[in-house]
Parts: sequence; structure tokens; C-alpha cells
Amino acid sequence: MSLPHWVRWSALGAGLLGAGLTQAGSLGFYRQPTVAGDTVVFVSQGDLWRVTLGGGAAQRLTSHAGQEQSPVLLPDGKTVAFVAQYESAGDVYTLSLAGGVPQRRTWLGLPTVRVWSADASGALLVTAPAEDGRPVQQPYRLVGDQLQALPAGDASDAAVSLDGKRLLFTRHGLRGDHAKNYRGGAVAGIWSVELHGTAEAKPLLGADFPRANNRRPLPYRDEQGRERIAFLSDRDGFFNVWSVGADGQGARQHTRFKDFDARHLALSGSTGVVARGADLQRVDLNAGGGDAPVLPIGLAGDQPASTTRWIQKPQSFLTEAAVAPNGERALLSVRGRLATQGVQNLRRAVLPMPEGARCRDAAFSADSKSVFALCDLPAAPQADGAQRGQAEVELWQFDALGLTAPKVLTRDAKVLRTELSVAPDGRHIAHADLGGAVYLTDLKADGGPRTQKIDQLSDDNGIEFAWHPEAQALAYSRRPVTGGIRSQVWLYTLADGDKRVLTSPKYSSSSPAFSPDGQWLYFASRRHFQLQPGSSVWAERDMGPAFEPGTKLYALALQPGLRSPFAAKDELPGVPKPEPKKDEKPDAKSDPKKDAKVALPRIDREGLAERLHELPLPAGRFRSLQAEAKRLWWIESDGASGALRSVSLEAGAQADMHSDKVRRFQLSGNGKTLLVQREAAPGQAGDLLLLDAAPKAPADTSKFAVRWSDWQIPVNPRQEWRQMFMDAWRLQRDYFYDAQLHGVDWAASRDRHVPLLERVGDRVELGELMGMMASDLSLLHSQVGLGDVPAAADPAPAMAGLGARLVSHAKGASLARIYRTEAELVSERGPLQAPGLDLREGDVITAINGQALQWPQGAVLLQGEAGKQVRLEVQRADGTGARSVIVTPVDARREAALRYQDWRTRRAEAVDRLSGGRVGYLHLRAMGGQDIADFAREFYAQLDKEAIVLDVRFNNGGNIDSWVLDKLLRKSWAYWQPRHPAGGPRQANMQQSFAGKLAMLINENSYSDGETVAEGFKRLGLGAVIGKTTSGAGVWLTDRNTLLDNGIVRAAEIAQMSPHGEVLIEGKGVVPDLEVDNPPRATAQGQDAQLEAAVQHLLKQLPAKATAMEERLPRVKAYPRPRD
Repeated sequence: MSLPHWVRWSALGAGLLGAGLTQAGSLGFYRQPTVAGDTVVFVSQGDLWRVTLGGGAAQRLTSHAGQEQSPVLLPDGKTVAFVAQYESAGDVYTLSLAGGVPQRRTWLGLPTVRVWSADASGALLVTAPAEDGRPVQQPYRLVGDQLQALPAGDASDAAVSLDGKRLLFTRHGLRGDHAKNYRGGAVAGIWSVELHGTAEAKPLLGADFPRANNRRPLPYRDEQGRERIAFLSDRDGFFNVWSVGADGQGARQHTRFKDFDARHLALSGSTGVVARGADLQRVDLNAGGGDAPVLPIGLAGDQPASTTRWIQKPQSFLTEAAVAPNGERALLSVRGRLATQGVQNLRRAVLPMPEGARCRDAAFSADSKSVFALCDLPAAPQADGAQRGQAEVELWQFDALGLTAPKVLTRDAKVLRTELSVAPDGRHIAHADLGGAVYLTDLKADGGPRTQKIDQLSDDNGIEFAWHPEAQALAYSRRPVTGGIRSQVWLYTLADGDKRVLTSPKYSSSSPAFSPDGQWLYFASRRHFQLQPGSSVWAERDMGPAFEPGTKLYALALQPGLRSPFAAKDELPGVPKPEPKKDEKPDAKSDPKKDAKVALPRIDREGLAERLHELPLPAGRFRSLQAEAKRLWWIESDGASGALRSVSLEAGAQADMHSDKVRRFQLSGNGKTLLVQREAAPGQAGDLLLLDAAPKAPADTSKFAVRWSDWQIPVNPRQEWRQMFMDAWRLQRDYFYDAQLHGVDWAASRDRHVPLLERVGDRVELGELMGMMASDLSLLHSQVGLGDVPAAADPAPAMAGLGARLVSHAKGASLARIYRTEAELVSERGPLQAPGLDLREGDVITAINGQALQWPQGAVLLQGEAGKQVRLEVQRADGTGARSVIVTPVDARREAALRYQDWRTRRAEAVDRLSGGRVGYLHLRAMGGQDIADFAREFYAQLDKEAIVLDVRFNNGGNIDSWVLDKLLRKSWAYWQPRHPAGGPRQANMQQSFAGKLAMLINENSYSDGETVAEGFKRLGLGAVIGKTTSGAGVWLTDRNTLLDNGIVRAAEIAQMSPHGEVLIEGKGVVPDLEVDNPPRATAQGQDAQLEAAVQHLLKQLPAKATAMEERLPRVKAYPRPRD
């Protein structure tokens, strides 16, 4: 018996991994170095390691299951500072290189905190969220355990000049995106500011240095003892090490890398260490040459992240669930693996597949004995021995009980195959691909399985298949090739290849389903438009007409003369039932009356589209329509889960409620069994049931449960990492908006990065490597989501907050700022804003739950207390008014939201103060559902203002720009004038339109739809755009290209074009009409030059004297009475 081919390949792969061994240990993936004297500390496999500048065997310094990162050696070379997750989501610790217990230095509990450098005194320079609520990182000096804000409003990194007088820091830069040669508004720049002066910060580099990303400034002395600043720059396409004098002049290039960027730089004196590729390299800044020798480092130890691990919660990775046609087993696709099993204690059959492969869509065969799936299993060599280098997603067949090896059915995929659907004849399989092609595979064709293309879609969105019960035809819904947005139902006849559309493009039609008797094709269509009660153009916040759920169910009669099953009975005879097939011989033991196989009638295509019936059911939100002999089934919902309902196929029937909170369901092929997956809490399994197809679910479903939450899946991390790396490469190829991939040789990019894959030691390193590869495409919306990063077995409770900024006080913690929200929105209040508490800024908290408070260490007294009552002992700043109060802390996410709302509240107050109440203010943090609600709340409340500032700075995007612009475009063309003693009030037509002046604020952190709304605002002439050029993320995406562990390397899919074919926004950003910067020092001091400029710009357009809204409207003239 020979081994399966993938077993042989796995053995070969082990030999390749062996090539990564050195005498000092195994090669690793080295990141984030820091150096002091001859000592180098770096990150690998989520831990800190120590080695000398000469290389050799590295010593592991930390071994916690969480991630340790951003290490910085203190000047004495004996202590390292770093960020770890020992007791929170992220805090700064210090550790002696001789070993010992790490000492906690901050109590922030935030994964975004970073350590960048240390000054001569040993104080650390860190970045953490800005004090004032802006969603950016601000630099701080960490002295002991106290954070001191530095005079820069935001920074990506920070260092102190050699004389200790200046702060060197990077403004902006990519924060999560991976894009080479980025030159948008957030391009990184190095700035310098006096630490103890009053002068504003200035760019370090002069105008003669080309525009590029310049970051990571570090001071050193050259061979003449003069201070120079080393940094990383991509001015020549790749990040290399450069330096300039302290005055920003005299640029020198120290490295000339042309294949991989220098990702991180550390200095000790004039000796630098950079992370590049998977290695660390030494750079002598005072040497004449450009050599950068690799440090020959080996890792000793067990490398636990690379050993086999077991997935204990498969429910987190379920992507597919189906039921066998005979109703006896369920099919599960979990983390790329397949298994079938029945209810209760029946054996789970895990289908054989090699490690490092992934199966996606899957379905049972018609006889329930096989499983068909779309997988990227490595195919066996061709007959001539040739082997395809890149495993594509092909159609495979598995034994449903997992007893034999799978076999490949297709070998010609060029892009990702999707949407698998198996015919009931046991012969045909329909599927599609990301190129929009629809395929039909004939399993019994002469010469073996044959696949033919039967249709070409305009895109790959929204296809749904349904098979005729005898596979006479395939129905599917898709959008028109002409580019319409409404899907239509199509019919493809297998016998002659006839393809025709059954519904018009006027209404969206979807979810086709054939009746088992072959007489009806059901579908759902949005054709019902009923205005919701209360919708009115006179509404106080009219966002447009709102309609009731408008989808109804319809049926097409597949033969002429059929009476709808829902039609009332009358005296006329119905259509005669078809006769049994002439060649069908009844079994001697069967009952001919019950078992005679009836030939289903042929579909009469002539006039089919006109034989349309509407089912007598109320309109709703229908999806996943399926039919069996007695009932029609569907899910009614507009979200991820909803109610499973059905209706009997008879006149006067009403819909029955089967189950609620259903995520998916499927009818078995024989129509007797329902597979139902119910919604569960995050991380929980939920119910997966095989139930009888009855109108109501049984009260006790335990005996119908598929036992799957105990499926413990062994994972070989290295095999998974390889699969995810190749998958990320393939998904970028197939999802990227430009089929030419910006001219990049994408295969060459993969091949350049593949050798580094053997060096990867944990999931974080894999994410960094995939980001490096994705950066070759030079586009934003290219963030990497890490997916399944193993966490500590006993994670610490989450930090909690009080909705305030606390500072150390001799008696505890002083309330430096209580975050304020809108007083009338009770649900938005912070913990300290509740009526009756009478807490003020300056008050002191002396104890929490009876324990004396010392700040910031005392933050641990709130750890794990979010949502729970705690007792605070408080007093006034002067020591009077001591009392106890009960408050309920909030989690870190809510704390950040309160900090932001306080910033927004203060912006609105500033606008009101600066304009004397004439100008309104509205900030949109993002462009999602909550943000359009914020827009409706704030915009309509300020229609009486003479002008409004719309602020989309720090807006991280979404997709509501059209709604916002639509409301801003509304202009009054007339007014309604009722009789009134004072001549008013008058109503505009168009109602709820704004008649004043508008301005929009943008900055370098406006991103994605936050930029699109600004570009639209500018092009539509709605007002001036003020601030700084935006990020430049103009190509949108759907985030469908997830990896098997739920991670993602985001792929930009949908470009924005002007009417003239110009690519909008991407890579360049939205350029303001009036450029105004918020300088670093002034911003850190609470000033907002951009906001002030916007107010002044609007005031210049207004009359000198403020006027009430009624006074700004035209007066009504006398009615033109007709002459006699």
C-alpha cells in the first residue's frame, strides 16, 4: 500500500525545514531589535531574546503565552523595558537581563501602548492614547510609574536628542496598512520640538529631501563627535537607513537594500541594528561602506508555538453546515476541515485530508455517500509526472464516512471557486468563481468528469443555486451582465443548454426553490412598497421615506394550467397528475400505489415568466427559501440570524414559527429532515440540530442535537501557516480590484517571500510576513487581521475605567477631567455623571472598595469591575466633603468612547463660543450605522444655525457618504406660510433642508469613507474643505477574503472613479481648499487651529449682524387679488 501523495510531500517539507538549523539553534523570524553596547534584545515567537552583536545562540528572556513587544534596552545595558500582556491587554514592564520578575510600570491595559526609546536618565519614551480624546497616539515620558505628556499632539515614535533638550518624533505614517511607496496625506515625517521651550515643533528634514516616508529618528555622534539623526526612509522605494545633521542637513545613505525593507532601527552609539526580512543586520553609521552584515542568530529551545496544538472551540471556525439528502448525517466545515456525523453519540467521521489544506464550500452527494467540496488540497502529479506548483481551489470528492482517500474532479481553476451546489441526479454539480463564471461539472461524462462554463456574471456577488428535483434544470439568481444592481432569477436547461431570465430587472428577485413535484419554482422578490407609519416629509428629522419590509414570495408555474396550491378550491377540475414512467417496473415487495416512481413533468419554457403567482403571505424579510412536499420554509430576518418559518401548501394557510435565532437551516433532499443552526453567545457552540420537518420545533431538542462542540481538532501550526500564506497570496490575486495587480509580478513576490515562511515562529510573525508581501501592491485598505493568536490559559481580568482622567495625588487620585457627554442623553453618561454624585474636576478619590488608593498602581482595584458596582471614598480638593459614592465602571472600549465624546463636546462648545452661537458643529467619527444616527441627531438640531462645520477628522470610514451628501445637497426652493400672528413660522420646501453655509474639516487621519464624503463635498461645491490632505484610501472592499483561522489580509476590491475615468483619492488623498495644520505643541496644549480656521472662514461669509432664522427668510408679499 503506497502512501497518499500529500504524506510523501509532508516528509519532504520536513527536510526543507531542517535547512533552517544552525549550530547555534534554529533560525527564527527576528523583529523589533534594541541594542546597548554589545547586547541585542529582539522579539521572536512572541518572546524577548538576548544575543550579542556577534550573534550566536540567543537566550530566551520571557516565556509568557501572550505577546511581548517593543523592547528598549536602558542605557546601562542591564535592563530592558517592553510591552507585555502579563496582567492586562498591554502595559509597560521592565526586566533585568539577569532574570527575575518583570516590574509593571504602567496601568493602562491597552494593546496599543508602545515603548520607543530611553533618554540618558533612563526615563522611557512611550506612546499611548492622547489625553484629550483624539483617537491618536501621543508621546509621554515615563518616569518611575508616572506618565508625563510631551509637547507633541500625536506621534508614531519618539526619542530625545543627545543634549536632552529636543524631542524627535514621527508624525503620521501608515498605521496598520501595508503599502510600499505610499505618498498620501499621512506620509510619515520627522519633527523636532524643544522639550522645555515654547517654540512650535518643526520638520527636521529640509525641503531638499524628497517627499517620502521618514520615520524612527535616533540621535548618535559621528566620527567628529557631532550629533546626527539616523532614521529610516523609503525615498528610493525601499526603507533604508539614512542620517542627517542635527540641523536636518547633510543627508547620508547608510544602506542600499533593494529587496526587503528595513522595518525597524535601533542604535547604541553609532552602531545600528535593523530588522530586515527575517534577519537582524548590523549597520555601522560611521563606516564608509554600505555593508550590513547579518547577525548569525540561532534560537535554542522547544518553540512551543510551532508544536501541534488542539482547537478546543470549533464553533469559532464553523463556515459550512449541511444535511445529507437522506437526513441521517450533518456535514461540518470547520477551520478548513470536513466531518460528517449524526445526532447524539453517533461516530464523527473526519474526512481525510492533508495538513496545510483548506476546504470551503461543501455538500453531500445525492445518495448521501459522498461529500463534494471546494478545497486547495495539493493535487496528485499529472500523468506525465508534472506537478503544479500552486494548489488552486478545485472540486474534490470525499467518502462521507472518511474511509477512503479523496479524489480531485477539476484541475483547471484560475481563480477561487465558490458557491457549490450538487444536483439530485447524482451527476451534476454547479459552482461559480470570483471571475463571475458559472460552471457545470458532469461527473459521468465520457472520459471522466467534465466542466463547462454555462454563464458569465457581471460580478461574483449574490448567486444562489436551486436544482430541479430531477435535475432537468438549474435555477439561479444573479445580477444582470449589464451592471444592474437588482438580481434576477435565471433558468438553465441541461438537455439543450437553453438559458433564459425569468424575472425582470425592475425588482430584485432571489432565493429560488423548486417544489419536489417539479411543478413550481418559488422565489422571493422585493416588489411591495408600503410606507412605514409616521414617515413624512414634515417629520422633525426626515431622512427620507422609510418602507415596511417589502419582500414577498412568488411562484412560477412550470407547466401551463396549474392552480396555485394556495388558491381557494372551486368546482373546476385540476390538472391531471402525470403517469408513471413506462419503463419503470414495480418491485415485487412494494406497494405499487405507494412506490411507483412518477416521471416529473417537463418544464414548459414557453410563456413561463408570465405564469406568475403571488403567495398570500404578508411582506417581510425573506431569505434561504426551500421547499418540500407539504411546506415552504424560509428565514425571516435582515441580520445574521432570524426566525425560521414555514407555511403549509394549501389555501388559507398561515405561516408557522418553528424556531427563533436561527443562523442557517437546510432541508434534506427527501424533505423529511431539517438541519438547524441556532445563534449562540460569542465563543459558544450553539445548537446544531437534525429535526423532523414539522411546523413546530420540539420543546426538548436534546435528542436531536449534533454533538460537535467537543470536536477537538489537531493543528500543525507550520502547515497551517503555509496554507494561510498561500491563501492570502491567492485571495489578493483574485479579489484585488485591478486584474493586472498594478503591474506587479505577483508570483515573483510570492516566491521572494516564501523562503521567509520557513523562519516564521508564531501567528504574529506570519501576519507580518503576509503584510510585507501585500505591501508590494502599494495600496491602502491593506491591514492584516491576525485571526487565531493563542492567548494565555488564565488571562487577567480586563481593565475598567471611571470615565475620567485621573492623576496622582498625595491622598489618592485626583479627577483631572471628568469626561462629559450630552446631558440629555442619559444612556451616554459616564460613571461619574450620574445625578446626585456631585463629583467635580479636582475632587480626590482616596479609596476604592475600602482599599486606600495610590495612583496609577491603584488602577488594579478597578480591574475586572466593569459593569459592577464599586464604592469610592471621595473628597474635595481641599480635603473637605469626604463621603462615599457608588458608581459602575465601564470597560476599556466604553472608556475610549467617553474620552472621544468629551473631545467632541468641547469642539462643539468652542465653535459656539468662537461664533457667538451663529455656527453649528457636527463630528462624524466613522461612517457606519451609529454615525448616521449621530448625523440625524446633530444635523437637524442645528438647521436654524447660519452655518455648520462638518468635521470628519479622524474618521476611519464606513459607507454612508451618500446619505450625508444627499441631505447636504437639499436646498429650499419655496416656503410654506401658514397664518400666524407674527407672520410665521414658515417651513421650507424642501423640508428639513439647511439654508446656511457649510465647511468640512479633514486631516491626515481621515480615512476611506471619511475621505469619500470629503471628496464629494468638494466636487459638489457644498463648501470649503479645510485642514490637511487625507490618507488616500480610495479603493473599497468587502472583507470576504478571510483565512481559515478567521484572520485576513484585506484586499482592496472596488475603485472609485470620476465621471472622466480618473481614479479618485487612492494614494493621494483629498486635498483641502484651505490648508491648515494643527501644530504639534499647540495641539498638545489643547488648541485647534483647524477648527478656528473653519469658524472664521464661515463667519466671513455671514452678515456682520446675527439674524434669527425667521428674519433670514423672505417676507410674504400681498396676495395678487384678481381684478373684477
